[in-house]
Amino acid sequence: MLTSLSKNALYRMGRTTLWFLVLVGLPLTSFPVLYRLTGAIVAPFSFIPLALLVGVWLLPYLIEKGKFPAEVTPFIYFVLVAVVVSCLAFFLNGYYDLDRDFLGQSLRAFITLAIGISFYLVFATYPRDEKGLRQVLLFIYIGAALIIAWGLLEVILLRKYETFHRLPSWFIRIRASLAVESINIWSSNRVSGLAYEPSWFVREFNLVLFPIWLAAIYLRKSLLKFRLWIFQVEDALMVGGLIVFGSSSPRVGLVAFLASLAYLALLLFGRVYGWLMGKIVSRRKTPLKNPTWSKFFLGAMLVLILIVAAGGALIGYVVVASGWDTRYQLLVDDRVISNLNLFPLTEDSVIGFADELHFQERLVYWFSGWHTFSDHPFGVGLGNAGFYMIERMNSQGWMSPEIRNIVYRANYLPNTKNLWVRLLSETGFLGFAVFAVWLVVLWRSTMLTRKSDSKILQIVGLAGQLFLMAYLVEGLSMDSFAMPYQWLMAGLISAGGLLARQELRAKDKPEVSLSAEA
Repeated sequence: MLTSLSKNALYRMGRTTLWFLVLVGLPLTSFPVLYRLTGAIVAPFSFIPLALLVGVWLLPYLIEKGKFPAEVTPFIYFVLVAVVVSCLAFFLNGYYDLDRDFLGQSLRAFITLAIGISFYLVFATYPRDEKGLRQVLLFIYIGAALIIAWGLLEVILLRKYETFHRLPSWFIRIRASLAVESINIWSSNRVSGLAYEPSWFVREFNLVLFPIWLAAIYLRKSLLKFRLWIFQVEDALMVGGLIVFGSSSPRVGLVAFLASLAYLALLLFGRVYGWLMGKIVSRRKTPLKNPTWSKFFLGAMLVLILIVAAGGALIGYVVVASGWDTRYQLLVDDRVISNLNLFPLTEDSVIGFADELHFQERLVYWFSGWHTFSDHPFGVGLGNAGFYMIERMNSQGWMSPEIRNIVYRANYLPNTKNLWVRLLSETGFLGFAVFAVWLVVLWRSTMLTRKSDSKILQIVGLAGQLFLMAYLVEGLSMDSFAMPYQWLMAGLISAGGLLARQELRAKDKPEVSLSAEA
């Protein structure tokens, strides 16, 4: 069926068009049409062409007994665990609130998970060769160039008009037609692109764009042949991305970006260390008397240089960002710093510390979810944590207008705002463990992919590692399964692992790290 369809030029053109729309539309994660239809804030535009792609490509692929990469298997086990835990949750003594019940909440949660699974499976199976992977990256580059152009325009306008609600009406109308915006951005001067809020905007950069571009820059291998002297396309995209990324004043997003950079710095450290040691040894006429101490001092010197450079860059950004963001002003405010008191280290002191930095609500949600897990280590069912969080909320949370609004006025339940706490509280330690195993399998897959002879696979392999480093941190501020970014990269890692194993088998090498495809 799929083979015969693929011979049709009109079918191939339509399939490629849908694929293009999926990737170029990635920045639109709160598309107004879907928001009005579903009422969900997380409403990615890309799901519209993706749903069509599932019907015209993925289902025929499965009917013809197409196989998934082996990396998909642990995630399927996670879904099964989530289903079992959610079924058992009906026997718990939770309470209903806001006209919500366990069945309705679980169905909503599994619908969002189904959206994520759809993204993952399509991205894991659609690129079936190096050419397909290159097409994916090319379409991502096109979408990135468009969102960077829009972001740079927003940077210029915000510097002129100071806050979002003062921007020209034409700009606001265009944005409103493409994205639902949070009410909080109206008095803000942070760049939010075409996302619901700035933190959503930077997520695409941290989880998709920066990992790919940093990998290409580190390897000095480009998707495109065009070069300007020693510079490649990814260099320019990275500079533009950093400008709009920095103008959004991320906090957790900044830490996630630093996590990726830290891993890249370790790789660079190993490369520079080996090069310098080679130079030192080759220029000496006699062997080193104490090679161990020489290696230690050289390593210590390089580490010190990295720490000073990273610390200087971070302090510099905080100082610059404090010029337009009140949250960063708190980090350089002597009064706030003098009031910080973490010790003795308790839940109350940590939340009090977060309150001084305007980060209190997140910590309250995290601790509420953690206490839910402590009381129900096997999980309360997907989507049900909100039924248990309010009675386990720290008393300091009631001083927050945001939390009081959610409890007394909002028509939705609170959530953990943290993927890792959500997994623990809703799927229990077993669901969390299986999800962690899946991430480990993805990491192993990236290690294999990086050894490929293909430059595209090498880029995908390193990008996958940088993504996983950032994802561990970004998970602290996101808990939705419907966001496409993590599924895109997980899918590319899986597809890259499959192609790398096929490459090894073609070379008659027996050391294939993963078993036959699922």
